[in-house]
Amino acid sequence: MEVFSEKLEEYLRTESFNSVHANSKQALKEALADIIACTIAGTQTAAFEMVKKFADSQWGTGRSSVFSSAEKMSASGAALVNATAANALDMDDGHRLVKGHPGAIVFPAVLAAAEEYNVSGEEFMTSLLISYEIAIRAGIIAHQVRPEYHCTGSWGAIGAAAGSGKIMKLTGKELNHALGIAEYQSTYSPMMRCIKHPSMLKDGIGWGSMTGISAASLAKEGFTGIPSLFETVEAEPYLQELGKVYRVEELYYKPYACCRWAQPGIEALKELMPKHALRNSEINKVKIYTFTEAASLSRKYPNNTEEAQYNLTFPFAAYLVTGEVGPNQVLNELGNPEILNAMDKIEIYISDELDQQFPEKALSRIEIEDSRGHIFSSSVLQAKGDYDFPLSSFEKKNKFYNLVEPIAGHEICDEIYQCIQEIEKLSSIQKLTSLLNKKYGGIYHARTSN
Repeated sequence: MEVFSEKLEEYLRTESFNSVHANSKQALKEALADIIACTIAGTQTAAFEMVKKFADSQWGTGRSSVFSSAEKMSASGAALVNATAANALDMDDGHRLVKGHPGAIVFPAVLAAAEEYNVSGEEFMTSLLISYEIAIRAGIIAHQVRPEYHCTGSWGAIGAAAGSGKIMKLTGKELNHALGIAEYQSTYSPMMRCIKHPSMLKDGIGWGSMTGISAASLAKEGFTGIPSLFETVEAEPYLQELGKVYRVEELYYKPYACCRWAQPGIEALKELMPKHALRNSEINKVKIYTFTEAASLSRKYPNNTEEAQYNLTFPFAAYLVTGEVGPNQVLNELGNPEILNAMDKIEIYISDELDQQFPEKALSRIEIEDSRGHIFSSSVLQAKGDYDFPLSSFEKKNKFYNLVEPIAGHEICDEIYQCIQEIEKLSSIQKLTSLLNKKYGGIYHARTSN
């Protein structure tokens, strides 16, 4: 185990954003743009407001920014609030093998630490890269050694601790303790129970981000932790590839504001509708064939945005009726009678063939029966945005503008996007955070209820 620890310490000490391949640099910038856009959009939710009020009363003031707010909080408080926003609309990045969302948990922790210690853009990107690489591997290892299906907060906190600890300049021994503290105190959560009963707990991301940066701070003070997942036998192959394989290049990006498991069905719908000139009014029945986890998503009429996101039939019906599944649908269209009527036409079936390919691939196919009794079948499709079925650069940029511009306005949206493209040139991360916290478009006050 000591050899493994040495390999991890070496990676954490020597990794540098400036030295990685151009593909990895671009992948990380795309991840940063996506998670910033998701976080800005997430400030429009009730969950964000509740957690911000709580954090303000419990953590007090500090040097770390809260999105859409003029106030500053302690690093741990800001990480909790911003991470809640990042995952609030379920549009944040993910990785197939961890069945979760690394960006929403590592970015807020690294950003808070970066502000606390006033680091440069290059230092911030190095720490963010480390956070992603450690978090993704922690998730893979966790799913190998633990029989239950745990949420992002359970393994993502380890990545958040690694990136935060890098900024805090922890020693190798302190970093090992930070990872052990984060794992031990993270949200060891029953994920499938939250799938069955959707709530603002979501993927345990807010608490996990706060736990990760808090673990690094504790380790800096001399607080000790257990050996982390990276000191297990299962970790060896993932430690050996550090600095050689960059898993940030394997991230998926979500075009829709709903659980990833519901999105392959939407792609199948997009294939059939134009191909056969089908319209919602002509559809009599839809059969969705999918994998067990997707079939476990709710099929009930949603009462709030969380129930709309962790739903298999609502996103499908929303796309069928409106042609999109974005913040507007999961915040403002919950009672749309056309969408609810379309939900009633959907039947769900588990496919053994598709089951066997999860989690490496999330797949679905559909059959549509029209009012004349004609049957139209789609091919088997995966969710758009996977690294092997990627969104184009244009689609990624378009997602950023679609989420940010309605809130920030075109000018500030442009400024934020351009700042991200040249972030390694910033002498201080404060340049980015000052843009993220401008009082734009009434964002401080105009909230949409869910």
